[in-house]
Amino acid sequence: MLNVKDDLKQQEISQAVIVADNFNKKFSPLTNSQPLFLLPVVNGTFMDYLLQSLEDAGIQETFIFCCSHNNIIRNYINSSHWSDKDSPMSVTVISDSGFLSMGDIMRALDAKALIRSDFILLNGAIITTFPLNDILEDHRKCRQADKNSAITLLYRKASPKHKTKCKEHCFLVAVESKSNRIRYYQRINKVKTSLIPLEVFQENDEVTVHYNLLDSYISICSPCVPPLFSDNFDYQSMDDFVRGLLVNEELLGNSMYIHIADVGYGANIANLYMYDAVSQDIMSRWTHPIVPDLIESHGCTFSHSEHNIYKQPGVEVGRNCQLKQNVVIGKGAAIGDNTFIENSVIGRNCIIGENVVIKGSYLWNRVSVGDGCNLNMCLLGENVKLQKNVQINAGCILGSEVVIDENIVVPALTRLQAEVFVDEDSFGEDDFDANLKSDQDKTCDFSVVGKKGHGYICKTTVESDEEDEDVLEDIWGKTIDESVDDDEESESSGSEIISPGEEVSDESEGGGYDDETNQFYNEVLESLQRGIEEKVNSENTILEINASKHAYNITIKEVNTLLIKALLKLPLDSLQVSTPQQYLSSMKPSLQFFHPLISKYIRSTESQLDCLSSIEEFMKSNEDIAPALIKVIHFWYDKELLKESVIIKWFKDLSPESDKVRKLTATFINWLQTADEESSEDEESSED
Repeated sequence: MLNVKDDLKQQEISQAVIVADNFNKKFSPLTNSQPLFLLPVVNGTFMDYLLQSLEDAGIQETFIFCCSHNNIIRNYINSSHWSDKDSPMSVTVISDSGFLSMGDIMRALDAKALIRSDFILLNGAIITTFPLNDILEDHRKCRQADKNSAITLLYRKASPKHKTKCKEHCFLVAVESKSNRIRYYQRINKVKTSLIPLEVFQENDEVTVHYNLLDSYISICSPCVPPLFSDNFDYQSMDDFVRGLLVNEELLGNSMYIHIADVGYGANIANLYMYDAVSQDIMSRWTHPIVPDLIESHGCTFSHSEHNIYKQPGVEVGRNCQLKQNVVIGKGAAIGDNTFIENSVIGRNCIIGENVVIKGSYLWNRVSVGDGCNLNMCLLGENVKLQKNVQINAGCILGSEVVIDENIVVPALTRLQAEVFVDEDSFGEDDFDANLKSDQDKTCDFSVVGKKGHGYICKTTVESDEEDEDVLEDIWGKTIDESVDDDEESESSGSEIISPGEEVSDESEGGGYDDETNQFYNEVLESLQRGIEEKVNSENTILEINASKHAYNITIKEVNTLLIKALLKLPLDSLQVSTPQQYLSSMKPSLQFFHPLISKYIRSTESQLDCLSSIEEFMKSNEDIAPALIKVIHFWYDKELLKESVIIKWFKDLSPESDKVRKLTATFINWLQTADEESSEDEESSED
């Protein structure tokens, strides 16, 4: 009997699973050489804060799943106190290059059979003081009342204008008022209205609809959750999981609940906007006890004085310096005379010159700032060096080791890195323009960093979420309601290609699509956006598209046309796409990634003509970037997706309304015909 009790006790061990990767490039170039999990936040790292919170909550066993920079994470854990034998919490790092989404990690968790009971699932970039052990116990009690309970999602109240609520946190959830069981859930990032099914209200006595919640990205999961991911390979994210369980509730029989925390703090740092918001909360002590003066950092703590000024030992502050409010200064830092600092973090061993102004900025360790510099709402990585009289404007991100020459003004929203980061998804085609090839041969961008500077422009790609575009346009200080209305932008742009929630039209056929076709297009666009961001397998995306096709009774011609339109639309959601070169640079990863998917649909002559017709309409609606579409046609021709005979037939059949398309395409068509003639001559010569 003793052994049985011991076994039962072992099964009830408190466990947590941390997903250390964010599966995107929102923190690039900062995460090019180090993991997001170890980026500094005020006086610690994400890992330090999160593991300490789990240990304080009584968690006994934690698994960290990661894909990139796994050796750095593993070495950090091995050198920490969590690797000690007497540590109250064991920490195990599990890495695999195949972990490309939350779904992959949950399926691996199931395959390894690591889960013994209910567990806590968290993103790696979370700051929380929630009483997690109490919430875990509440979930267990809920499971006793409802054995089919699969998951409890942890939220906290936050108004739409709350500073820690950015666009990707916007969602609407309808729950049973008494039990908080989820009956309806929808992300509403760019949707102004949400239609809740009538049966949600008919089948429940009392329903509460929440829009005032902030997703902490913390979930309390039952042991059945990993197997559910294994059984449903189209579940790639937690949103997929929630939507899937709601849609298949009668079939799977699983239920979901929410827990609205009324005490504690919780926020997921999903992007740089949230990085700033949470950092300011830490300095303002909203995250107590996670505050600088109560957490040891590198062997010493911070002193705390009026107006939330935090300093470690060994800090030198010059005469007439003004430390206004919410300022953290790390050990060994030196501040020159007449310098003004507010709402900023100065890392260890930073050297700040005289007459410097620093507002709302984050300087990591060993940053050097020359006299007379002005830093406004920016982030500087380790060992960045600014010469005299440099001005860094809002939203700039300077990666480690970047050097800016004196008297340089760095434009707003500039991202710089010290080394060229080669895009693994480049075309590799010799006939593309030289300025669109790999950056390997580039010299420093001296126009930005100065003659004696060192740094390269870090180009963002389509992998950035559409929400991230709005955040980066004004990275510090923009709230949701202050952003430009997306629907108004779309209406004024005159573009035929639509965004989710808008209507699609087809001027080439002289009329608009019906509502079901519009909905199909929106779902295809969302599938492609999620696919490129989360690296979803093409087969899974094909299943989604085909399911939508049957659900909305869409013809195969419409599938081909709208699929190509959606693919061509993706780069327009990226940053700084106003020229053909920028469009093509952003389009490259999508063309490569989705080639297996597109090749499943574009096979016959008719489907190839559908594809070319979509390109034609896109060129007519987006004349500024139309030349880039010739390169897209060329790419698909080289990949043998589009046949020469079909391209020439399409070209010959172009209507007078497409005269501009004809002129842009003529050079490529001439090249095709010339290449064909030369090939024929070579064959005749070889026969002779």
